[in-house]
Amino acid sequence: MLLPAADGLASELHRLIPGLDLVEAPLDRAERRFTLTAQGPFDFIVDEDEVPNRKRRFGATFYHLRAGGAYVVPGGAPELGATPGPLGRLLQDAAARPEAELRVVDLPLAEARLRAIRSHVRTEAVDGHLVVRHDLPDVHVKMREADFDDYLRRASTRHRLLSVRPGMAPEPPEFVELPEPRPHHEGRPIDAVELSLRDYRDVVVEPYQVVLDGHLILPDTYRHHRNEVLRNKLTVDLARDFAVPVRPVPPDPPRLEGTYFHLDNEARGHFGHLMTESLSRVWAWPEVLALDPDARVLLGANRKRPRPLEYELALYEACGIPRERIVVIDGPVLVDRLITGTPMFSNPQYVHSQIAEIWQQVGDRLAAQVAPRDWPERIFVSRREVKRACLNGADVEAVFAEHDFEIVYPEDYSLGEQVEMFRAAEVIAGFSGSGMFQIAFVAEPKRVIQVGSMAYGPRNEFLMAAIRRHRIDSIVCQSDEGRGIRADWWYDEEREGAALRGVLAGLDGAAQ
Repeated sequence: MLLPAADGLASELHRLIPGLDLVEAPLDRAERRFTLTAQGPFDFIVDEDEVPNRKRRFGATFYHLRAGGAYVVPGGAPELGATPGPLGRLLQDAAARPEAELRVVDLPLAEARLRAIRSHVRTEAVDGHLVVRHDLPDVHVKMREADFDDYLRRASTRHRLLSVRPGMAPEPPEFVELPEPRPHHEGRPIDAVELSLRDYRDVVVEPYQVVLDGHLILPDTYRHHRNEVLRNKLTVDLARDFAVPVRPVPPDPPRLEGTYFHLDNEARGHFGHLMTESLSRVWAWPEVLALDPDARVLLGANRKRPRPLEYELALYEACGIPRERIVVIDGPVLVDRLITGTPMFSNPQYVHSQIAEIWQQVGDRLAAQVAPRDWPERIFVSRREVKRACLNGADVEAVFAEHDFEIVYPEDYSLGEQVEMFRAAEVIAGFSGSGMFQIAFVAEPKRVIQVGSMAYGPRNEFLMAAIRRHRIDSIVCQSDEGRGIRADWWYDEEREGAALRGVLAGLDGAAQ
């Protein structure tokens, strides 16, 4: 690989190395990334351009090298001097640690992997030139959902793009945050994202949503695929576009014969992730069955939930997926044929308007399993969860109880009962989080009141309300600093009380 094309150097390399297969990289960054990905990894890369642009190019290019290959910068040896230049400083950082933080499931295993990575970069000066090498045999390129269809159309691959649905985004719902909005949420649009149905052949699938093909991490690995930085719990980042699996892929994993539909996610079995990430991909299940009536669904075991829970199976059955069609893997497997679909829902960026059909069908099937009964007109959905807890949650419950809300805990009811309870309520209130996600199954627009913390960044309820046209009043409370979304928080009567009581008084006035 010659980066960028230089006629004189190309001729010299051909003269010095007979039979050289030389690839000249395009100047355009997007085209260069495609060429490097489609034709790599490379035995060596020569960077012939001027020094000021080398730092950015190096970070985007170096790991396209094969293990033991060489990245050569002609005349670049001074970069390693006592006062290193921009590229030299970058190399020092690369030798010290990977760029990304560790966000992994098996921390001891990841730490061992990280220690091995820290010494993977070697530099030397040869006749005034800079030569950089790495010795990692399993570097993978992260593939982005937004770019991958174009890659499939242009690259030589055994995979196929089967179909694309146009993006359809709803209008934002009526939504107010009091007494002040969370940072970066007010006025944020809902993206319109195309949905792709893809057919993969002979790919490696691992638990925690990892899908690999050769030196590629396929986009289905990333549940937050619209984020600027793509991350998965079972990978360790080397640079923005490169990562290695926490557990090296075995050379000969067990083979799964037949057609499988990929519905795994990083937190498989967690109700919130099931509702937002897995359920948002079942739109593709009828199309999978049209391709192969004997197709099965592939899930991964995880540490907390090694096998599907009963409510997972019940929800999948309501999606038209019989439990006997579900296959659970507890390690890497080589899949003959894997069908995947772009999620219709990805917090916080987008929701596809056609997900309403899925929610309606699934909600109706769940509700049909429940005997008729009377449900309260006002419910407050509380939490027993100790993570991200409201430290004085009883005080919040008491305020709602004063206004005739019945305090309920979703886990005390079947999925069908939850759907019926939410559909019957005139006003739905509760702590922000997955306990409120049943509003997705409620077609009639409702008044929704949620109470949460300033540190709670997700927009799940907002996106669901956009589809269902619910109105949301969100009471935003203060939280412990420095713990992010997991921070505990508290309701302050002096700070938030007036706003909450104003909203509740408005309900009482409207009811009179």
